[in-house]
Amino acid sequence: MKWNAKLSTSFELPSSWQQLQRGTQYQEVISQYFATWSPNVLGYQWLKLGGLSGEIHCQLPLRHHIIMAPKITQNLTALSSQEDTSVVQSRLSELPLVEKSIDMCIMANTLNFSQDPHQILRETTRVLCNDGYLFLSLFNPFSRLGIKRHLNLNGQAPLPFRHFCAWRVIDWLDLLNFEILATQRLALTNEVPYFGSLVAIIAKKRTYPLNFTPQKIKFHPHKRFNTVEAFNEIRE
Repeated sequence: MKWNAKLSTSFELPSSWQQLQRGTQYQEVISQYFATWSPNVLGYQWLKLGGLSGEIHCQLPLRHHIIMAPKITQNLTALSSQEDTSVVQSRLSELPLVEKSIDMCIMANTLNFSQDPHQILRETTRVLCNDGYLFLSLFNPFSRLGIKRHLNLNGQAPLPFRHFCAWRVIDWLDLLNFEILATQRLALTNEVPYFGSLVAIIAKKRTYPLNFTPQKIKFHPHKRFNTVEAFNEIRE
């Protein structure tokens, strides 16, 4: 049976970590790890896809943060009041941005709530500038979350989500010509690191093939020049 990344059913992307069980802890762990890589990004335009990404804080000055989400909720409106922060309502599969206009993109568990993860990654690739960074996190399917299908708080509407192995996402990124700089399992308090609830991936968009294999060039020797034959051709 062939596995398809794109599903016919739609998913609702949470607008805040507070909608998820242990969501605040996830937010803190991801923010701390991404903050260790943020100083490597020199560009000004930072894109955050979804409300979960919008609540990830990297604590760097002189950056313009663009938060894009399918719905503008109260917490996203509050984020728009922060300095150098813009909130835009948009489908994540069709970003209203020109090519190569973004220096860094954060996707905090966005793919876990995506109907078509391939398309979101393609759009991210399109808008990222050359050598732009991608900070991505996923729920670890080998953690205790592997047996769950919903992450909503008690008494709230169900929030179904999907599981992706890190190696599968890395394979997708490799096809899009990203260089994987780091992968890291992120564990909450009292979790064994290998079975931590989260996996983080740091990638960089490259402009040259990463798996470049030189091809052998076949040499075809020319026929030796014969002056007599050439003279006869001219006479004819």
